[in-house]
Amino acid sequence: MSRLAPQIVLVHTEPFDTPLHNPFVTSQGATSMAHGVRIILTLDNGIIATGESVPVQYVTGETIANVQETIAALMPYLIGMEPTRWRSAFSDISFFAKNAPSARCGVEMAILDAFTQITGTTFHQLCGSAVPSAESDLTIPIVANAAQLAAQAREMGFEVFKIKVGDVDLDADFARVMAVHEAVPGAYLRIDANQAFTAEGALAFVDRLLQAGVELELLEQPVAADDFEGMVRVAERCPVPVFADESCRTPQHALAFAQTPVQGFNCKINKSGIAGVLDIVTIARVTGKKLMLGCMLETRRSIAVSLALACGTGAFDFIDLDSHLLLNEGGDNLYFTQDGPDMTLPTEVRGVGDSR
Repeated sequence: MSRLAPQIVLVHTEPFDTPLHNPFVTSQGATSMAHGVRIILTLDNGIIATGESVPVQYVTGETIANVQETIAALMPYLIGMEPTRWRSAFSDISFFAKNAPSARCGVEMAILDAFTQITGTTFHQLCGSAVPSAESDLTIPIVANAAQLAAQAREMGFEVFKIKVGDVDLDADFARVMAVHEAVPGAYLRIDANQAFTAEGALAFVDRLLQAGVELELLEQPVAADDFEGMVRVAERCPVPVFADESCRTPQHALAFAQTPVQGFNCKINKSGIAGVLDIVTIARVTGKKLMLGCMLETRRSIAVSLALACGTGAFDFIDLDSHLLLNEGGDNLYFTQDGPDMTLPTEVRGVGDSR
C-alpha cells in the first residue's frame, strides 16, 4: 500500500527575542525582553509548519538552551512522523520529552499547524467549536503606576484585572491593590502571588484586603510550587477561591489537587504542553474544578493557539490571555481580532496561529 499522508522531513529551531513595552515585574523578578524558540517543520509535500516555545525557568525548569537540546533529541522521532496522526505524535513526544513541557508545546503547536494545513480544519474546530470568542482579563504587574495602567485599560473596555502581588514590602503590595481598587471601582479583581507567601501570610493578606472593602474574585498560587500542604491549607480557610498555577504543571498534579479544597487550576500550554492542558481539562470537568487559561510571555501566534483551545473547548471559566499586549511585536495582529478584552478568532481556515 502506498503512503498518502505527508511526513516531516526537516526540523529547524531558531531562538527569538521580543521586547516588552514596559518592564514586567512579578514576585519572581523583572524582565524587559521575552525569549522564545521557534520550531519549524518542513513536510515532504512542501508544507512549512511553525510552533513556538516560551520557557520560564522558575515554572518548568527549562531555558532556551534546554528547549533547543530537547528538540534536537526529539529529531530522530520527528523525522518521518505524520502530522495527520497528531494524537499518536503527541503521545510519542510526551514519552520522549516527559519533563520538557515548553519544548513539547512548541513541537505540538507545529504539528497542529501542519495538521490544519493538510486537512483544512482549524484547531478551534478540532477542539469542538464551542464558542467563537472569549473575554480576557488584563494583568497588572508590580509597578508604581499600577493604578494608572488599570484606569487606562478600563478606558479600553477591560473590567477584569489580575494584580501581581508578592513584593518584599507587604504594605506596598496592599497599597497597590487598594490603588487599583480605587482607580477602577466595580471592576473584578484577582490577585496572583506567584508563590510569594506562606500559607498564613496569604490568608492574612487576603483578610486585610477584604476588611478594607476590596472584593476579590480569586487568589492564584499563594505559596511555593512544591508546598502542596500549604496550598490545601490556604484553600481550606480562604474566603475567596484559590487556584493552583505553578503547583499544577501536569495532569498528575491536577489529579492530586482534585481531591482537595483547591477550587481551580490555571492552565498554560507552555507549562503543561497542549496535550497536558487537554488532559487537565478532562480532569477538571470530571471532578468539578474551575479552570483558568493563562499564558507565559507569549506572542500573538501562541496566544491564538490558546484562544482556539479556549473557544474550541468552552471549558475555561476565566481567561488570562494578555501577554501579547505586553509585548512590542510591531505591525498588525493578523492572528485574531481584539476589541478591548474581547478576542475573536478568524472564520477562515488557517494554520494554527498562522496568518496565511
